[in-house]
Amino acid sequence: MENLDLQEIRGQLDEIDTRLVELFEKRMAAVQQVLAYKKEHNLPILDAAREQIVIEKGVARIQDPVLKPYYEELLIKQMELSRRYQKTLLAASQDE
Repeated sequence: MENLDLQEIRGQLDEIDTRLVELFEKRMAAVQQVLAYKKEHNLPILDAAREQIVIEKGVARIQDPVLKPYYEELLIKQMELSRRYQKTLLAASQDE
């Protein structure tokens, strides 16, 4: 690993976080589209089998075995946030 000072490392983290924000917003826009499809086809928000597949595929992409459980936790939290966002959107659309 390069010998970087703390400010350089923090700069790298800031760049990564900026990209993560962009990807998060794109993901949540896709979540809105998923909700629209589910509403149109009268499907429940939770699809546990699909979530498990997404988690397994995601974890399988991680090369460092030490990081796998952490990434699994991240995906689980991401799914929880996505469901909560869908529920919020659904409630707002029913209030209209």
